[in-house]
Amino acid sequence: MAPALEGRVGTGLMEPLAIAPQEASYAEVFEVLDKGMTVVTGNIRLAGVVRQKFEQELINRGNEAWPTPDVQPWTVWMQRTWEEAMVSGAAPAPHLLLSPPQEQRVWEDIIAQGASWEQESGSVRRAQEAWQLIQSWRLPADPGAFRYNLDSAAFWKWKGKFESRCAARGWLSAARLADEILSALQSGQWTGPDELVLIGFDELVPQQQGLLQGLSGLGCTVRWWQLAGRGGRTAGIRCLDARQEAAVMAQWVRQRLERNPGAAIGVVVPELASKRDLVTHALDEILVPHVMAPGHQSRERPYNLSLGLPLSACPVIGTALKLLGLLAPTTHLKELGRLICSPFMDGWEHESRARALLDGRLREAGELEVSLRTLRYHASRCGKPYYCPVLVANLDAWSAEARDLPVTDTPGQWSERFSGLLKTIGWARGRTLSSAEYQATEAWQELLGTFASLGLVTGPMGAGAAVGQLRRLAENRMFQPKTGLVPVQVLGMLEAAWLQFDCLWVMGLHDGIWPVPPRPNPFIPLPLQRKAGLPHSGEERELQVSRTITRRLLASASEVIASSPQRDGDEELRPSPLISDLEVVGPDALGLGPASTWQDAIYGSASLTTLWEDPAPPLETEAVGGGSRVFRLQSACPFRAFAELRLGAQPLGHADIGLDGLARGTLVHRTLEKVWHVLKSHQALVAMDSAETETLVADMADEAVEEISAWYPQTFSTGFRELEVRRLCRHILQWLQLEKARTEPFQVAEKEEKYEARAGGIRVRLYIDRIDQLDDGRRLVMDYKTSKVSPAQWFGERPDEPQLPLYSMAVDGELAGVLFAQVKAGDMAFKGALEEDELVPGLKSYRKSLGRFSEAPSWQELLQDWKSTIEGLGEAFRRGEAVVDPKRYPATCTYCHLTPLCRINELNARTGQPSGTEDPS
Repeated sequence: MAPALEGRVGTGLMEPLAIAPQEASYAEVFEVLDKGMTVVTGNIRLAGVVRQKFEQELINRGNEAWPTPDVQPWTVWMQRTWEEAMVSGAAPAPHLLLSPPQEQRVWEDIIAQGASWEQESGSVRRAQEAWQLIQSWRLPADPGAFRYNLDSAAFWKWKGKFESRCAARGWLSAARLADEILSALQSGQWTGPDELVLIGFDELVPQQQGLLQGLSGLGCTVRWWQLAGRGGRTAGIRCLDARQEAAVMAQWVRQRLERNPGAAIGVVVPELASKRDLVTHALDEILVPHVMAPGHQSRERPYNLSLGLPLSACPVIGTALKLLGLLAPTTHLKELGRLICSPFMDGWEHESRARALLDGRLREAGELEVSLRTLRYHASRCGKPYYCPVLVANLDAWSAEARDLPVTDTPGQWSERFSGLLKTIGWARGRTLSSAEYQATEAWQELLGTFASLGLVTGPMGAGAAVGQLRRLAENRMFQPKTGLVPVQVLGMLEAAWLQFDCLWVMGLHDGIWPVPPRPNPFIPLPLQRKAGLPHSGEERELQVSRTITRRLLASASEVIASSPQRDGDEELRPSPLISDLEVVGPDALGLGPASTWQDAIYGSASLTTLWEDPAPPLETEAVGGGSRVFRLQSACPFRAFAELRLGAQPLGHADIGLDGLARGTLVHRTLEKVWHVLKSHQALVAMDSAETETLVADMADEAVEEISAWYPQTFSTGFRELEVRRLCRHILQWLQLEKARTEPFQVAEKEEKYEARAGGIRVRLYIDRIDQLDDGRRLVMDYKTSKVSPAQWFGERPDEPQLPLYSMAVDGELAGVLFAQVKAGDMAFKGALEEDELVPGLKSYRKSLGRFSEAPSWQELLQDWKSTIEGLGEAFRRGEAVVDPKRYPATCTYCHLTPLCRINELNARTGQPSGTEDPS
């Protein structure tokens, strides 16, 4: 028999409880339940297990009907007892018993009033926890003690406001229920229950002690039982890392199930929240490998996790929250993409392909924030592959209803309005819901009721605040779908308290997490916590608690395995000192046979297939889309040209903050086009003074920004627009200074004109930025570039940038040169090929500037060499040449998105080739 509340005597808080914990069996628990006595458990799970075991015992006896056994967790029993006290008249009825969400909302309102405090993550929850600890441990109300630091001093003020608000409005915190019941007992008008049995308590906090002493003083028989252990075999296992540990655990579980299908098997995991995915993946792979196959993820598992996920993490609920987020002016592109592709939206079954393409179109638009109007515009483009009429109709209905929403309203009214909006837009009607999804929608309805109840403790709020509050409730609400009885229970350390199994595996017991490191509450002075022995307040207490839990777990099954990993990445780990006395064996000692996984089944069913060479078919038409990109991709890698331009294997667009490089380049192009539309000639540019030039450029830049801003409505705020105009003016004026320095007079003959080029049997469309006409009739072809260019890119059998050679073929008449106008901040320059010197500033003739790249003896032969190169690339593309042959592996493949398709990396890893010169297909 253990001493009663050892360590509590001498704290100055209260006298020790007159009863001590006694060991008892399930048979003794069943005996008192047979008599109709009340059994109070330390947690909810234990109450369910005891009730289930007792009812199974009655079935085994042959009973066909029986009264519901009175087994309640402490919190439920206490609320029931308080209600009995109120009915008897011994306890006054408060205006409102605060539910946990209501109480949290009160704390949020109080903390938000502090000018120096914001509702940072966790602060409200820890403040509410501090209040509960003060009540349950009956800490002295000493203002001086709470001047320990800024956090505790701030909390003391919040605590005073909370108590004042509760007193003024007749609210009762659940943390004070035990004290209210004790007051009712002391009034003499009510005596409480006659008998009470406690199980599943390692210790009783002072508040519990006080209540039980009050009951005992009035003649209630209080018994504190601790369930006897099973005292089986124990062993320790050392695994390489957590992944191997989980895999071995899953194989062990499978072996035990095969030996005894009716066995009760437990898996206990410290820090289960962080290890959840690792553990579930291992169990799925070994116990139910078929769920790894696409379309089978919702199949039932033979295990149950005690730790659910936040309700907000359920996909169907995440969709509801994202939909309510549409009430904001804009939605982040990533969230909107997930929303429109969600299968929980009306019309998804018919429009899933179009909605996926709509997501791609929004990405191409290039804005991180998207308005509902922009979404509707693209979705309503009839004739486009991303046309989604059902989605458009639902968005219109949503918008019509949203326009009637008030500026502020109560939580109860918002709850009704949110339900109406979700129904209008077709939430949860995209496809038939699974059992878990349906249960999640029911939990959502309960959550809306919880949200509505906040109206009793807070005032009206705006739509954005209401959605934010609802989202926080969903994040705090743990959801676990109900399942049938399963043989394997996966539990955290606390959830496993006082449960018993046939076989038990406790994993992850390394010295970094077990014993648990102290985590004192930041709002209660640390000396006060340690003096009272509060949970998580110090190393000695955590060691004592962890030792007790370990001892109980090792005695809770006939066979217990305690495992620990040796490494976590580069960090070496040691076993917890609390399991150092166990016999350590290797995983091989468990006698686990090989376990078949889903991957094994796939590999086992594989058969070799002979693949004959199947070249791509040649083009049947002459016209090809893609412009000069056809030749650039064919030069870089024939497979990439084929995959992107003929198979349509295009990457999703990418949006970023501000404008991307393409949009900035477009602005430069458009501004220069407008400027030269006014100037028309070099003579006009030279004749214009600086002030006039600045005015012209500013006007043209403003017009260019005005045109493009319609496509970027969220990006072009007033401030951003001004910055972009100033940037354009600065760059364009610097460029025009270079143009002024040209010695050969010219007229701007063409701007942004459309051309066609034929090469190798294909025809492509080109848009040439500008063509200058010299006085002697020759022409200069010019393309604006806002990035740096190099002559090395234009030469060789596979030029990196064949744009200039292609332009030289497309333009009729005598050419004096083909140029890139490099309009780049800090590096303004002409780059290209000229027939003779100084036609433009800083660029010599092709013989002097390009001699190391080309040995052409004349200008015409240089152009002819370029033409031959382009013809060869065009012919290769036309005949379907699609070999995986990057020009320079791996540099050419660095920014290519097709490597998972062409498998060049896997090929070279297998063959050891330094470059990709072989077709892995």
